[in-house]
Amino acid sequence: MSKTPTLTFLGAAGEVTGSCTLLETAHARILVDFGLFQGAISQERRNLDVPGIDFRRLDAVVCTHAHVDHCGRLGMLPRLGYEGFVLASEPTAELLPMVLKSSANLQKVRLSEWREGTGPDAAVLDPAPDPAVLAAAERTEEPPVLYGAGDAERVGRSVVGVPYGAWRELAPGVRMRLHDAGHVIGSASVEVEVTEGATRTRVLFSGDVGPDGDSHLAARGPAAAAEVVIMESTTGARPDDAPVTDVPAALRAIVEDCRKNERTALLPTFSVGRAQVIVNHLARLAAEGLLEGVPVYLDSPMAIRAAELCRRHPKLLSADARAMIDRGLSPYDFDSLHCLWSRKHSLRVAGRQGAGIVLAGSGFCDAGPVLHHLEHQVGHDRGHIVFTGYVLPGSLAEALANGTARRVRVNHQELDVRASVTRLHGLSGHADPQQMCRWLLGSGHVPETVLLNHGDPAARAGMATRIQGQCGTTVQMPLVGDVVQL
Repeated sequence: MSKTPTLTFLGAAGEVTGSCTLLETAHARILVDFGLFQGAISQERRNLDVPGIDFRRLDAVVCTHAHVDHCGRLGMLPRLGYEGFVLASEPTAELLPMVLKSSANLQKVRLSEWREGTGPDAAVLDPAPDPAVLAAAERTEEPPVLYGAGDAERVGRSVVGVPYGAWRELAPGVRMRLHDAGHVIGSASVEVEVTEGATRTRVLFSGDVGPDGDSHLAARGPAAAAEVVIMESTTGARPDDAPVTDVPAALRAIVEDCRKNERTALLPTFSVGRAQVIVNHLARLAAEGLLEGVPVYLDSPMAIRAAELCRRHPKLLSADARAMIDRGLSPYDFDSLHCLWSRKHSLRVAGRQGAGIVLAGSGFCDAGPVLHHLEHQVGHDRGHIVFTGYVLPGSLAEALANGTARRVRVNHQELDVRASVTRLHGLSGHADPQQMCRWLLGSGHVPETVLLNHGDPAARAGMATRIQGQCGTTVQMPLVGDVVQL
């Protein structure tokens, strides 16, 4: 019996986390991504609300990349009855088991900290935050534990690496291939071809699409030709005249400031993606001899592992990164770089004096080693905090980055904000709206339908206007739970 293929949106539809979409055909049920909802505690609770589908009947699960908003709930699969493979690009297949194991451990630690009252503490005191924001951030119940280390290891063993560009059959009449999306190492867009009699339908899931321009990763190509494109819209509300920093020049200035004023700059950093970009920029400065006497500390084991993964896949790196390798240099290592693997070493570096740079997770300044570095930096005139990416609305990071925070609490220490703050624009791992349109239409093929996901309402509306203005194709903005016939 024939069945019209359908898409069911189970997350990241009108929002930017929880990516999860089900493709159903007459012969197959394919789940693309199974990510965490992130942000407010109300969002976190949604992770316990499992999509109402029969996971035992899935023919395949495909993961676009190893960011937790796309992969963070994969560890739940064994408890939900799925016993098949998780398909991903070859680099993602290497990284994903580590990410899931880390996620399982973090869930366990957060529960212990909640019960003991020792959880991370980061808040703005002056100006007084909106009571609604405070209420949303107040935890009144135990943080959820979605899966344990055993579940993470079991899923990790089920991950299968698929080379970019290689077709793989998922079920009779259904096959897929992956295309490099240029977002982080191993990120992929997923092209699915469905054949029913004489009818062939091509569906493309963009995943997260990386930017054009200077990057440590190889330039991505345009979108594969498809009738239906499920496209991210993260940056859709960004204006064309949004500020863009000359990052190499800004980092040179930061290095010189650290050397001249004998101070350490703190860069809150996202471990997979942003950390490798910044380390690559610093490696170029080191190759010019500009980091002599300025030690750099990378305080994120996951970031260290991701950099090692990049080194193992030189074909996926940019021409500049490969040229460094040809000259006997590493795009992710240099003499003054120190990788911190333990909390003991991290705490020792946090109180250091003198010139230096610290890259510490997490980039949102809500947990992780960045907090004890921030505790030593934010209250001192010699402190210097450099934000390199997105900050959560209503968060400590946003207030610091925007220059509005006057007094804060970090790890139960109340501190006046005396540190200087720099914000680097232009390091986003997402393509801007113009670049997204070039990606979508770059092959010369105009899709019949574009379904926008992974964006808030303003972002999706902005992206829809651009797409319709350039090619006039049908653009839809489904919500969570919506079913769309192809």
